[in-house]
Amino acid sequence: MAPYKRKSRSSSSMVVLGGWLFADLLLGLAMLFAVATTVGAPPPTPTPTPAPNYLATSEANRSADRVAAQQTVAALQGDLANLDASAQQTQEALIAQNQAANARATEAANAQATRDAMSASERATADAQATQDAIVAQATIEALATQQAEASANSGDLANQLATTEAIATQSASSNQDTQGTITALQDQIAQSQSSLATSEAASTQAAATVSAVQQERANADATSEALAAQVAAQSLNPNSVQETITVNLNGVVAGNANDVSDARQQLSRVFQKYTEGQTCQIGFVLISSRANDIGSGIQLSDAIAKLIADEFPQLLPVNADGSQGKLISESIALPGTSPVGEVQLQLFFNSGCTPAA
Repeated sequence: MAPYKRKSRSSSSMVVLGGWLFADLLLGLAMLFAVATTVGAPPPTPTPTPAPNYLATSEANRSADRVAAQQTVAALQGDLANLDASAQQTQEALIAQNQAANARATEAANAQATRDAMSASERATADAQATQDAIVAQATIEALATQQAEASANSGDLANQLATTEAIATQSASSNQDTQGTITALQDQIAQSQSSLATSEAASTQAAATVSAVQQERANADATSEALAAQVAAQSLNPNSVQETITVNLNGVVAGNANDVSDARQQLSRVFQKYTEGQTCQIGFVLISSRANDIGSGIQLSDAIAKLIADEFPQLLPVNADGSQGKLISESIALPGTSPVGEVQLQLFFNSGCTPAA
């Protein structure tokens, strides 16, 4: 067995070993450098926070406040408009209710006046009696016409029988006596039939005269009804109103100042002249609306104008059913916060039979 021999190192092995040693040295130096540059280094300087812009914030807040204030004003204006519209609707509803109530009162008064002026029971009785008479007369005429037709038919039959009998009598002389008796009997029957026919014609003529009289009575009753209806229409209320406007001194008229009251009286005279000079004109109802600074003074002016109308134009006031003088039916309305102050609007409802002068 041969002895072990260590192999000798070659020069290339030495180079490789030196390379590894150099690499380890560089790694150690790099680690030392890294430790030296990080351990004990001061922290980085923080980035400063910018200061707030108080001016821009204030401007933004003021702008938002202005927008909010504008929105509040717009909302309040809308609420105010809604309140005005609601007030106007309430006023119109009250006026409509007053008009309807007065119209119903006028219709009731007219109906009462009509009942007082005419006898409804007598008129109804006359109409019922006329209708019954016409029915009876018509039935009588129809019955008489039937009787007349039957009499005419019987007369024709008897004439035919007479002709036959006469022919038989001519052919049979031996039975002349019997035939003559038969002829005489038939002639009597014909005479009776003709008498009955004349009676039927007379009764028919009388029935026709009765019908004519009944029709004349009905025509008279209709004429009376039409006249009464025309009278009622003349006293009923015309649903179409008339608008008139005057302007007075509010404070002077309310206080009773002579000059201001005289001026208001002259303006009312110009308004009502064509009605006082017209035919059968009566004021059924009037709405008086006065423009004023407040409700109280407006109502006072409307009341004062209503008193002037009643005092100065009694011929235009309605007449009661018993013939006595009626009162002015009116409604006083105020138009507060409107102009021109002192303007008075008259909404007049006259009777249907009123014919103003030209």
